Amino acid sequence: MGKCEYCGVTVKGSESCPLCGRPVQGKTEKMYPACPADQNEIPEKRTPYWPAVVTAGVVGICALVNLVTRGSSGGYWCLDIAVIFAYLWVLVLHTVKSKTRGSFKLMLQACLIVAMLCVFDWNAGRGLWSVNFAIPFACIGMIFLATYIVMTRKINWSGYIGYMVAVALFGQIPIMGILLGLTHFVWPSFAAAGYAVFTFLMMLMFANGRYKDAQTRRFRF
Repeated sequence: MGKCEYCGVTVKGSESCPLCGRPVQGKTEKMYPACPADQNEIPEKRTPYWPAVVTAGVVGICALVNLVTRGSSGGYWCLDIAVIFAYLWVLVLHTVKSKTRGSFKLMLQACLIVAMLCVFDWNAGRGLWSVNFAIPFACIGMIFLATYIVMTRKINWSGYIGYMVAVALFGQIPIMGILLGLTHFVWPSFAAAGYAVFTFLMMLMFANGRYKDAQTRRFRF
């Protein structure tokens, strides 16, 4: 217990008077035990590097085994493992944890899926099944997913325009195979491009209607 000679009050657990701030006379007892300051500091969160190390190790081991056991007609199946791990890394770090726009995530997913299909096709004997069938149907699925997101979620105008750009991009990807002379069965590519054009026009009409409604409400008030 301590006592302030100026204010005449008894102070417990402090070395200064709470009224005037002067040091108190007598012995003061601390209400809480002393604790080092470094123990109260919150430890910094460190990014775990072991997943990257494990990924690099697995891909490196697969590449070594592939090169050692590869014959004259063997393929580079280690590339399949590499693109799968790359897709998983982008899926977790960019698609799941990232806060970027959903349309940009969808476009990146489409580009990675197209790259994976091309690598799988090249390692499987270059049958061109990726550009003939797999990529067009994958683009149709991406267009349907973009339409579903627009119809079921509430998004702003910039996000809506981003999905429109994504739909236009998905329709152009299969056409690139035809222009490069890689596609022999053109009907899947034309189906994907036609579906993209139809979806883009419907989204444009829907956006025009929403814009007119917003302008009408703005002029009313």
